Amino acid sequence: MHAHTTTPPSPVEAWAQRLAGGPHIAGAVYGTIIAMAVMGAWLADPTSGAWETLASVAATLVVFWIAHVYAHMVGQGLSGPQGVAHELKHALQHDWPIVQAGLLPALVLTVGGLEWVDERLAMKAAIATSGAVLLAISLAMSRAAGRSWGTSVLLALLLVALGVLVAVLEVMLG
Repeated sequence: MHAHTTTPPSPVEAWAQRLAGGPHIAGAVYGTIIAMAVMGAWLADPTSGAWETLASVAATLVVFWIAHVYAHMVGQGLSGPQGVAHELKHALQHDWPIVQAGLLPALVLTVGGLEWVDERLAMKAAIATSGAVLLAISLAMSRAAGRSWGTSVLLALLLVALGVLVAVLEVMLG
């Protein structure tokens, strides 16, 4: 079960939430790491291109989103007092940032797919874009927690490195 706060987010938290696609930042972080892993796997294949990478990222994020909605429904929705339809709507919205996490990388991959830039360069740039999103979210949330800029930068870099490590492990084990 997720904790819900009743206090409005700070301006920094609000910015991070807009960047992440809503108040469910954890889903956006999760989706970003999944997208990085999928893009890394396709990049490892020298014959792959931007369109197949984009299709794979989109399909994978949608499947993970559906899996999370399913888990939410089994874990909470079947016993919710407001009914199954209400719980389903809540679960769909709650976990949507998993899919939204793929939007910026999708735009970058589209630029490669349209051959406005080299496809392989676009694939690398899409991975870098995901890393930048993780950095921005981590930095914003650390600042929102009241940490100094120096501490926030170090913590954000550490969290991005951990996210990249998870993505690399997913590629290696997948």
